[in-house]
Amino acid sequence: MKSSVMLAAALLFLAWVPETRADEALASALAQVSKGQIEAFNRADVDATMAYAHTKSPTYDTTRETITDYFKNQKLQAEQVSFQYIGHDDEFALARVKVKVGSPGTEGFQPIVTDTVTLFHQEGGSWKIWDAYLLGGQLGQ
Repeated sequence: MKSSVMLAAALLFLAWVPETRADEALASALAQVSKGQIEAFNRADVDATMAYAHTKSPTYDTTRETITDYFKNQKLQAEQVSFQYIGHDDEFALARVKVKVGSPGTEGFQPIVTDTVTLFHQEGGSWKIWDAYLLGGQLGQ
């Protein structure tokens, strides 16, 4: 009896480890997508920023227009505060992402930390940002 329980526990552990490693690899890949997009954003490069967005996203065109306007009118800088992988199904992956956005040297502009659940979807074999849903934000951090 004792050996069968130990065998069952060992099999359960072995089945769990590959899935955990796969999730760690996916989480790392998604975090790199988020960081890459922020780096492109900080260069005020619309095309490079949008290269991290899924072209079939329902918000793709609006996002492109919005950041184009931002880059014309403001000098924004962003940094990823945190990235927490949530999970995935057969189509989408999710992460909770906090990003701080400021405008150094702009009088009256208070930095804001946005807290989002970001959806990722593959396009052409690469993970892209599908959309982000705002959970909240904090001014002046």
